[in-house]
Amino acid sequence: MSNLELSGNRRAFIAAALTAGAAGALPVKVRAAEAEAAPIPGREGLKVRVTPYFKGGWTMYMFANRGTSQMLSTLLVSPSAKVVMIDGGMPDDAAFLYATLQALGGTVDTWFLTHAHSDHYGALGEIIKKPACGGLKIGRVVYSFPSLEFIAQTEKASIPYVTPFLENLARSGLRVEKPTVGGVFDFGESLTFECLNDYDLSMRVNSINNAGICYRVMNGGSSILVTGDIGVEQGDKLLKMHPPEKIKSDIVFLSHHGQCGVNKNFYEVAKPEVCVWPTPQWLWDNNISGKGYGSGPWRTNYVKCWMQDIGVTRQILLTQDAALGPKTS
Repeated sequence: MSNLELSGNRRAFIAAALTAGAAGALPVKVRAAEAEAAPIPGREGLKVRVTPYFKGGWTMYMFANRGTSQMLSTLLVSPSAKVVMIDGGMPDDAAFLYATLQALGGTVDTWFLTHAHSDHYGALGEIIKKPACGGLKIGRVVYSFPSLEFIAQTEKASIPYVTPFLENLARSGLRVEKPTVGGVFDFGESLTFECLNDYDLSMRVNSINNAGICYRVMNGGSSILVTGDIGVEQGDKLLKMHPPEKIKSDIVFLSHHGQCGVNKNFYEVAKPEVCVWPTPQWLWDNNISGKGYGSGPWRTNYVKCWMQDIGVTRQILLTQDAALGPKTS
């Protein structure tokens, strides 16, 4: 299922989680939220479950992984068919994403990248390898990565991936733009992106995730917090940088695919009505190498408890494509 809502008694849920332990199974009961399955415009063979949510504005498509890795790939389409992209996923996700963007008219106004990990920029990396991006028109790529020297010092394993990506991006001739803290990208038709932070070179633990850029998106009067993969340190800094009302959002994309991201206190300030899990099934289940539910080291079960405790009313699990669209009345 793609749209999920937790049900059941909260106290029983939390108690079960505590007795289950870090990797234990949780009795999470879910039910499908009501939504209408509709094709993406131009891709009639691809049906996406669309839930009416926004008071006008753009439709937000959230894609599941086409390979096996966790990833983030979110696409916003305006009433006039303008397209804005966030991340895009792994190289495995490129063919699907390229075909979808071409079917939507072959033009991306702005492509945002949250940080320098290939499960976020990998699909774009494959597209820009094509001559003239395979005919796809990309107005600009907005990103802020720390230097290759910093990445080599703090997370050397990322260098073989990010170096050719940046080289190919430079060769592509695409316009690039660095976001600034407090800077606002206004796309019209009730959509804005506000940059909340920049990387901090003093954060050398979980360095590349913590170097991620967060955006507070306003769409049709609703607020959306895109956290990328930021960790505890960047999350705590954001709470110090901004008043609570800047963090508070109707929709929050859970940091680092729903585990080992920000602390619970960050989500308590954000206090979303809807949370989005950019999480494949194996990570949702904490299932390592097919050994079964709860067999892995990941902390998704803890975050499930946090969302229940905070009072989130709708949880969207991206094991299938999903979308939130404007209300019709």
